[in-house]
Amino acid sequence: MADRLAVAGGLADPAWRAAFTAVPRHLFVPGQPLDVAYSARPIVTQVRPAPVAGGGSVALPSSSASAPGAMAVMLDRLAVRPGHRVLEIGTGTGYNAALLCHRLGADAVHSVDIDPDLVATARRVLASLGYHPTLATGDGYDGLPAGAPYDAILATCGISHIPPAWVRQLAPGGRIVAPMTGGLDAALLVLSKSADDEVVGRFDPVRVAFMPMRPELTNPLATAGTLGSAAALMAAYGTTDSDPTALVDPADDLALFLHLHIPGLTIGSCTHPHLGEAVTLSDAGSIAEAALSSAGPGRWTVLQRGPRRLWDTAEHAVRLWETLGRPARSRLGITALDDTTRQYVWLDEPDGPYSWPMPL
Repeated sequence: MADRLAVAGGLADPAWRAAFTAVPRHLFVPGQPLDVAYSARPIVTQVRPAPVAGGGSVALPSSSASAPGAMAVMLDRLAVRPGHRVLEIGTGTGYNAALLCHRLGADAVHSVDIDPDLVATARRVLASLGYHPTLATGDGYDGLPAGAPYDAILATCGISHIPPAWVRQLAPGGRIVAPMTGGLDAALLVLSKSADDEVVGRFDPVRVAFMPMRPELTNPLATAGTLGSAAALMAAYGTTDSDPTALVDPADDLALFLHLHIPGLTIGSCTHPHLGEAVTLSDAGSIAEAALSSAGPGRWTVLQRGPRRLWDTAEHAVRLWETLGRPARSRLGITALDDTTRQYVWLDEPDGPYSWPMPL
């Protein structure tokens, strides 16, 4: 209870303070001790098997009760007020929908989730509190056309680009608040509808992390693929003149910049039988390993597998980041049309000299 009140006390809007104080989080995470239910951390509520290349699977989280602090930030950025209609992407436990119902009234709240069991459970708990929002089972990528237009769309799952349906279902002047997905860095997008087919906005300085929006009910991955698919592929050896130690623990702003060039990028380390100590870059289908010990003056050995040469892409991104003056995330923004081939990241201004396509 104390943590719930602490989150509420940090909110400038008294209506959101009242919502966090009034809605009992423990009802949405049954079986959890009260100190866990009201802690500041996220609580995993579901895991599903992720297929591994070559057979077998690995259990990964597929749903959770989000960290209250992250939810508070996102609800604040949503900037809703009485009379606004909201679409939530990712019903999950239903706790966030309850907060929205308390603030706006249940008639104004719509929520969609790919998992029918989660939707059914959330509906029961919400009803026990007297809340009856519109809940639906479906692919969040498609939004919820039946209730459109919405004054705000809030995603509680990570995305790599803006689903075109969200742009179309947003009312003029409406707002989208959504986290970007990726293993490297946690980033939050705050976008406003600037034209019938366009949203524009920036990265928020606050970092939040969420599980990815997934296209398949039984697969927790962001794509309908497998883990480790690059491991069995033929390796391509090469060298680089960029010191790999720079990527062992990249600065936050560089990490975001890298993610914008390689969605789903994860950085780790390993002891390789041929390279020795190495930094590893991986995404869903490719992997790169770069030796931390030089192979000669200003040269390091790199091994790459998979359809994408991750090291080459990362190396280019690092050099561009340096050339642009190591831009902070607050200098980066996004213009997204209702066409995934026409969504762009830009530096400083939408019409400025530096922009590049959003990665898909």
